[in-house]
Amino acid sequence: MSTRRLLLRHLWGFLGCAAVGVTLLTAVAVPRLDARVRELRDDVAPSVQGAAAVRLAVLRADAAARYSIEREVARTVGAGETAQSQLAAADQGLTQLADHVGSDMDQDISAANGLLAAYNNAITLATVKYQADSEMRNEKLAEAKALLERPATGLLDRLDKVAIAEQRRADELADPGLLLTASWVAVAAALAAAATVAGLACRAISRRCGRLLAPWILAGATAPLALATVPAFLAWRTAQGLNTARSHLADILHIALPDSLPGNAKALAAAQQRVAATGLPDLSAFGWWNGAYVVVGLAGTCAAVAGLVARLTTDYPERPVDWSWARRSWNRATRTKGRRWIAAAAALAVLAAIASPQLLERDPVVTVLGPWTGKEEQRFRDLMEGAGIRISYQGTPAQREVLLSRVQAGDPPDIAIMPGIGELAEYRSENHLKPLDELVKGLRYAGPWRPDGKGHTYWWPVNANLKSIVWRSRDVVGRPDAPSSWCLGMGEDGAAGWPGTDWIEDIVLQRSGPKVYADWALGTGEGASTAWTKGPVREAWGQWAGFLATDGKRAGQALITDWRGPGALKPRNDTAFREAAPRCALEHQGSFAKGDDDARLTDAAPLLPGGPYRTRAYEVSGDFAALFNDRKPARKALRALFSEEGQQRWAGQGTMYSAMLPVMTEIADHGEVDGTARAIYGKFLQTEVPRCLDASDVMRPAVRDAFHEAVLRTVAAVVKGGLSDGDFGDILGGVQKVQDVTDQEEDKGIAGLRVCSEARG
Repeated sequence: MSTRRLLLRHLWGFLGCAAVGVTLLTAVAVPRLDARVRELRDDVAPSVQGAAAVRLAVLRADAAARYSIEREVARTVGAGETAQSQLAAADQGLTQLADHVGSDMDQDISAANGLLAAYNNAITLATVKYQADSEMRNEKLAEAKALLERPATGLLDRLDKVAIAEQRRADELADPGLLLTASWVAVAAALAAAATVAGLACRAISRRCGRLLAPWILAGATAPLALATVPAFLAWRTAQGLNTARSHLADILHIALPDSLPGNAKALAAAQQRVAATGLPDLSAFGWWNGAYVVVGLAGTCAAVAGLVARLTTDYPERPVDWSWARRSWNRATRTKGRRWIAAAAALAVLAAIASPQLLERDPVVTVLGPWTGKEEQRFRDLMEGAGIRISYQGTPAQREVLLSRVQAGDPPDIAIMPGIGELAEYRSENHLKPLDELVKGLRYAGPWRPDGKGHTYWWPVNANLKSIVWRSRDVVGRPDAPSSWCLGMGEDGAAGWPGTDWIEDIVLQRSGPKVYADWALGTGEGASTAWTKGPVREAWGQWAGFLATDGKRAGQALITDWRGPGALKPRNDTAFREAAPRCALEHQGSFAKGDDDARLTDAAPLLPGGPYRTRAYEVSGDFAALFNDRKPARKALRALFSEEGQQRWAGQGTMYSAMLPVMTEIADHGEVDGTARAIYGKFLQTEVPRCLDASDVMRPAVRDAFHEAVLRTVAAVVKGGLSDGDFGDILGGVQKVQDVTDQEEDKGIAGLRVCSEARG
């Protein structure tokens, strides 16, 4: 081979290896490692530290508030300065945390914000409004405890989930992985090959041209070594820093997760300082090293090229470039028809690899806020997965706080599912909801879940429940007039008191009928101005309060007991009362509360206080879906949920029931389900008995919350020795005032709602 051709090969080989090495270094290896550093330093580390700090602040606030009550200083300082400042710090910490967590954690941060607001409200009521009322104070403390400690849905578990997810992110970032490791190995191999080619060029010039040394080319042989060695050393330092930071973050997690407070604050501060001291500069931020590195690399590369070009232009005249080698290679590759097909397939494969991310783009994730947790949440996820829909679902008991904060921040979920159509009506009146007319056209759903069809449709039932029933144990006998025979619990995360509202609503419905009940729920009719203080509601309330007064001890237990069962800090959505010892015989609760003890259901009307009554109507409830963001994937999700196929799958799982008429009829007549489900659907289909939506779900949120609070105050008054006329008037008068105030505000859109279906036959 001629010397000129040999030097040309060395020139092109050097340029090729150097180009590959530098491209991989600057476009892949360094940027990917830099991205890991920045993500860990700027987002993950603050997330883990922030979640731990918020958790500790909430626990310290809770301990301080309870200490204030124990030391009897709450009437002077309320929860106390420490509790208030710690809660403020927690709130600020959650705001900052939202800026750093991964996008998959956004829903959990929103839920945590709502839970913190609900907890703050409960602990403030316990230490300020009810600090002198031991019964109500204990109820609010129990509510606050549930909001913090409920497994899976409580505030502490939400924060733990965020911290653990972010720590997992830190572990992934600290592990270089196959691709990053391979890119650095490829960089080293390509630059080493460039140095080798430059060295071979020096050797060729020495042997063929009689020159002992080619200084420029020799300098070029050392440049790739600098190109590879310096960043490799800095990358090694960075990787060590990533691993150290990951270890310190793990220390923070281990300090923060236990609930014990002594020493935690100091230990957490020390661990956070260790993270800060680790220092994680980018590879692109090493000061004067960068300038020196670039100058040396460019100078060496240019020197090698200049040396080779000098030899070629000085010792050999310029000749036309011979491209015959390329033509010969192409001819060999496409000599036969089979080879041409292979070449075409290879070209198409390259084009497909480039185009497939755009052509095969998946539907965006649909964000959903709902009331379901535990098994019901999993059923919903399975239903959406079966329909090929990607969702980001967040189930929380603090729906009011979470949804309101997201809507006001301009970041509502795509879909919200909730039982309160009174609350949805508020969002409709403020133009936050999108019409569902095209999605529900032609669907056969039963009333009163189905909107009346007047005007646009803004929500639609995805789940139905039967109330006005009592669960009776097959093994335990009890008298319905004795509170000790009943499973009684007023507790619920963020909505304590609603089990008591169901009792009162049912008594009003069975005593006075659907018309009076509907007017009361809507705040309409001739007696709206005294609906709470006079007539059917006051009489029904008195019947229920008199029933509780026959056993004050049992009423006291009910005030601080969760509706799921005694001390039920668990995510299950069934009832533990009938499984606990001593077991109770009766429970006034909806179809969603079916337990595992084979209890049977019966109409509630004959067993209610003041009865027996005949069943004049069935109280029902449901979960309604509303669309906040009019996006194609969100509509696709709702279409799957509303469809007969989706409702069939929904209705065939546990305590989830459908409001769709074809599904109701099939299961009631031929369904391969248990007898309880057939009985429930049978009552849904009784045309001669109206069905009425839960009154508190129809009421405006302010009236609904006042209703809940009035129930708790009633139970507390009973426990303290009786409910006087003055107490009674004060409690019901307060709810009436709230309703009067909301009536004076702008229309919130509930006046035209249909509460009860019509009886036929």
